[in-house]
Amino acid sequence: MNKYKKKALLKFTLIYFLSTSIFIIVLGYLYFSQQKNLILQKYALRMHHYVITLKQTNFKYKQDNYSYKLIDDMKVKYQLPIKENDLYVKVFPQLKSEKNIQASISSWLIDDDISSIKNLVIKWQITLNLLFLIISFILAKISLKPMEDTISHLDRFIKDLIHDLNTPATSILLNAKMLDNEIKEEKVLKKINRIKHSAQNIASLYENLDVFLSNNTKKTKVNLYSILNQKEDEYKIIYPNIEMNIENKEMLVNTNEKAIRRIIDNILSNSCKYSSEKPKIDIRFKQNKLIIKDNGKGIKFPKKVFERSYTENEHGHGIGMHIVYKLAMELDLDIKITSKEKEGTIIELVF
Repeated sequence: MNKYKKKALLKFTLIYFLSTSIFIIVLGYLYFSQQKNLILQKYALRMHHYVITLKQTNFKYKQDNYSYKLIDDMKVKYQLPIKENDLYVKVFPQLKSEKNIQASISSWLIDDDISSIKNLVIKWQITLNLLFLIISFILAKISLKPMEDTISHLDRFIKDLIHDLNTPATSILLNAKMLDNEIKEEKVLKKINRIKHSAQNIASLYENLDVFLSNNTKKTKVNLYSILNQKEDEYKIIYPNIEMNIENKEMLVNTNEKAIRRIIDNILSNSCKYSSEKPKIDIRFKQNKLIIKDNGKGIKFPKKVFERSYTENEHGHGIGMHIVYKLAMELDLDIKITSKEKEGTIIELVF
């Protein structure tokens, strides 16, 4: 199961679980409140019996954990026993006396009964929540199954389509290079170069999508210097005037080689395409940070550059940097971009 499927399954499970969990907690609280009132009512009745017995025995009756005192307050203050320090108290009126009887009972008697109910409610809530967590997971899997089947079918179709595109793109490039060697007429050569660039764009798009859809982000030790050195040789063939300065040779990182190749290739491709007549690219590696700086025309809105289909050039597709961002997220890389128009762009990859 890939990262996106796991996220979807987790979200669906949480939605189901939280909705039932809130309902269980509210029901548990209402049940506990009701039982607590019933316990207090039960002890209020016992205290009433105690007071009646006191009156009948002319206040000579004694009962363990029960006590009383006469108070001047004429108002019956409490409907149910109220806790005061280590006692629960309730006031009972005397019709033929100015003083009322305040009956008291040791708090532990009532607290023990309330605590038992509370523990019982918590145990049931935990049990029910665990049960509904399992049910939520099963329901989420059932709900996602049709969508997962559809996505898998589309993935297979797109992968087949992408691989089918690779053959004609490669064929166009090879034939264009052959014509480039045979034809010397300048006007025709310009047309052939346009064909080559278009074919290279298709090939680059194929490679981007192939990596993006592979869902393989297994990490190994990768030397970025060897990748950059290889890319420098490749881009010098396409852009003879390019000046690429790679400061460090030791660039060992733990990442996915295929994905990082595509990230670097897309960044360098943009640096070359949108630079001046003499593109200059400075690359350095410091404290697990790869910094790529160019002298291009810059970007008006750097924050938008990673958005899908956003482009500031009519010949751009707005896909390359979006894929860079997506691949960076898959590899747990922080990617930062700063740019000034007519000065250039700096892209930082933090491993």
